[in-house]
Amino acid sequence: LSLTGGISTEGRLVKEGYDMYVKYINEKGGIKVGDKTYKVAIKYYDDQSNAATSAKLYEKLVTEDGIKLLLGPYSSGVTMATSAVTEKYQVPMVAAHAATPAIYERGFKYLFATLTALDQYTENMIKMAADAKPRAQRVALLGENALFPQAGMAAAERQAKAAGLEVVYKEAYPTGTKDFSAMLSAMKTRNPDLLLSAGYTGDMIVVARQTAEQGVNLKMIGFLLGPTLPGFVDALGSKAEYLLEPIQWSSNMPWKDEIFGWTATEFAALCQKETGHVCDYHPPQSFAALEVYQRALEKAGTLDPQKVRDAIAQTNIMTAYGPIRFNEKGQNIAKGMAVVQIQNGKPVVVYPAAGAQAKFVYPIPNR
Repeated sequence: LSLTGGISTEGRLVKEGYDMYVKYINEKGGIKVGDKTYKVAIKYYDDQSNAATSAKLYEKLVTEDGIKLLLGPYSSGVTMATSAVTEKYQVPMVAAHAATPAIYERGFKYLFATLTALDQYTENMIKMAADAKPRAQRVALLGENALFPQAGMAAAERQAKAAGLEVVYKEAYPTGTKDFSAMLSAMKTRNPDLLLSAGYTGDMIVVARQTAEQGVNLKMIGFLLGPTLPGFVDALGSKAEYLLEPIQWSSNMPWKDEIFGWTATEFAALCQKETGHVCDYHPPQSFAALEVYQRALEKAGTLDPQKVRDAIAQTNIMTAYGPIRFNEKGQNIAKGMAVVQIQNGKPVVVYPAAGAQAKFVYPIPNR
């Protein structure tokens, strides 16, 4: 996991979900596998947010530590590298934090993902723009030159064009960029209605701040991730108002966990108690990955990685994070995404209408 380095903010949230599962399943006595019951433990290494380092550590987990059941790291770029290692050794990996479709287009048989695929991250925000009154017609795209952000921007461009929207600005910024003012100034001259930006938390805070400081006149601003993560709103204050983010999960979703009996709301309360902060989708996504393993181990009745892999492929469960069922590529095809907007300093679901907690504020007032 990325416990230090550029994506460590998210990496620590991932670990919170894994650790929460371990605590609660062990309190229930563990996992029954055949005629034995096992307590659960996780062996961690810090990959320092580096894909090459992570791949070496996964090799160590398998070849030196003897670990045969793997959880995914954080981010698409790191998972792309590490999943090649687990596939090589034919041991299953349940990835909870890698959405880029290219990862699942390689014909791998041992990789499964609990989260919704990346093309759905931008789809609903594009629909919201196209359906808005007045319609948001001009789209700007800004994303880090890394696997997840660029795949997200490519999906957004396709979806915008399909919806009849015009992409008037598209820029990939180098990893490590600290100042976006020149790019935002160039974007401003194109007069976009909607900005979609993709990168990791630190970058997105700077983009949000500088967009407000430069007075870019936008009707909508969406980030592929950031606004719901701990510290984002605190860092921006009023400049965080009305920002959008697609989410895999929220506490008001109508899901009840079949293993622990918790609703999404009850899970959220427990997660806040365990972590000391309001939980976004990262911890429940991690938690659900271990529930996939639990059901597969119970079904297989053995720790044999091949038989566990086959049982994972047949997963069809309901968790507090939502339903999980895999296609032949290992992607979760059972659930979609919602969109939240920061209102009065808090994220509230504004789309789809069926699960909305508040009305979508559009166009956004001057920030």
